[in-house]
Amino acid sequence: MKANFSITTRKGDRGTTGTLGGEILSKAHPRIEACGLLDELVSALGLARATAGRRALGRALLDIQRTVFTLAAEISAGAKSPSYLKPLDAVAVRKLDARRRALEKSLEPVRVFIVPGETVLGAHLDLARVAVRRCERAVVALMERGEFRNPQALIWLNRLSDLLWLMARQAEGHSRPLVETKP
Repeated sequence: MKANFSITTRKGDRGTTGTLGGEILSKAHPRIEACGLLDELVSALGLARATAGRRALGRALLDIQRTVFTLAAEISAGAKSPSYLKPLDAVAVRKLDARRRALEKSLEPVRVFIVPGETVLGAHLDLARVAVRRCERAVVALMERGEFRNPQALIWLNRLSDLLWLMARQAEGHSRPLVETKP
């Protein structure tokens, strides 16, 4: 027997929505805007992941998507964060930095302005990077309003845009062999 379930709750028909912390906020509230931008980022990362396939890049993007969900939950919860919700921390930043450093070592230095779109995967990664920048601005706005206080989340977003830029360059063939061979 199928469960009686509908995605339509009608609770948002008046322009409000519920948060993980139990608050009812306007859909125009800055926290809801930030969560919407993070949702957009998860989808952009999903498009890049679908293009990347199941190789290491796809697995890394899935891990990043899961972290973005964690950040969205943290922002949605606000001050009434449930005890089970673990905020983004320095460990998440270090993990992202390790990925960034490893990728940076495999790439040729870029000395020219990059126009996105050399490859489909590179273009998807660049779109995800731009989505990160929108999220970053929304998180800064929340911090300036005193509605979000996790500086590690802001650092993580900033580093994520760097990582996605590098991933896009790798996807476009700007990488060098990890092991140099002599002619």
